Amino acid sequence: MLKAQNLSKRYGSHTALAEVNLSIEPGEFVAIMGPSGSGKTTLLNLLSGLDKPSSGTVNAPGRTERAFVFQDYNLLESLNARKNATLTAHFSGRRCSRDEVQKTFASLGLDGLERRLPAQLSGGQQQRVAVARALLADAPYIFADEPTGALDDATAQLVLTHLRTAARGGAAVVIVTHSHLAAEAADRIIELQEANHAGVA
Repeated sequence: MLKAQNLSKRYGSHTALAEVNLSIEPGEFVAIMGPSGSGKTTLLNLLSGLDKPSSGTVNAPGRTERAFVFQDYNLLESLNARKNATLTAHFSGRRCSRDEVQKTFASLGLDGLERRLPAQLSGGQQQRVAVARALLADAPYIFADEPTGALDDATAQLVLTHLRTAARGGAAVVIVTHSHLAAEAADRIIELQEANHAGVA
């Protein structure tokens, strides 16, 4: 179980997040929502370990591998889509077969794009490659910042179905989103208010 206790983040005199307490179970699909500036991405970064809290703790016992879907995709420009998608798995020691990669790409509407460089892909295609990278990592924790932001509703539903399937397979999936589709797909919503405290819907 991923557990945050009294989690706060300050930048100088500005408090970005204050005294957040929450827990996320394996197999749970959680959406973090709230107005701009409420600390959604800050919370995601603290939960995922990308940033350190000013105070408080985050504990995630057991396997600690993490997979990410970044809002700006974070694809390496020198690598084709297939190599980008298998990068996290590679660094965690997991070998992805060519068939597994092709099936994942096809299921995300990326069939035939495996050899293209990021510059040859649209924003929506790059976003789906980033999602494929997270799925192929087979990590116990998946953190995604606006994973459907560049997608139309039909493609967004496709991505959300994959993330929900990953959760049903035992992963704890945590996303930041403004999307009503994502909110409907989630098991639980963590709502950040302007005061930067977390509530559960």
